[in-house]
Amino acid sequence: MAEAAEKAKVEAPAPKAGGSKLVPILLVVNLLLVAAVLGVFLLRGGPSSAAASEQKGEPRAAAGHGKEGKPEEAAPGPTQKLADFVVHLRDPEADRYARISFEVEVATEEEKAKLGGFMPRIRDSFIAYLSDRTLEELRGSESIARTKAVLAERLGLLAPGVKIKGLYITDLVIQ
Repeated sequence: MAEAAEKAKVEAPAPKAGGSKLVPILLVVNLLLVAAVLGVFLLRGGPSSAAASEQKGEPRAAAGHGKEGKPEEAAPGPTQKLADFVVHLRDPEADRYARISFEVEVATEEEKAKLGGFMPRIRDSFIAYLSDRTLEELRGSESIARTKAVLAERLGLLAPGVKIKGLYITDLVIQ
């Protein structure tokens, strides 16, 4: 029996002194992946996102920029809530309705007071535009962003002399 124990000791491989090379290789691969993800994230969040929104046809005013293209100050301005819009959507196969609520951000309280004088003109234009949309034109974030950009541009034309900082959709229900 002593011979069997001695034979087992001789046949058992001795552990290697260097350890496994797999762990350092995995650490390097992990580090490279994290660096690549951070690089992509930082590159996409830079100035190219403003250029991309301009190429899609979104005006800079709707994206939180002034007419000069400089970012507006971080503090939000006063907002004017527009009465809810309930419109019949253009759909020949079914009766579909949309209820949309907007808030308009302006620079100052004086601008907010000026905006109130243009409300009938604004509501008329918004209703005319929205009632000519189909369900597909109001479904999805890209479609909503396009609609919001068009309405923000119209808002700037309908309320001359009022500095509009932003147009926000606060509620959207389609039935």
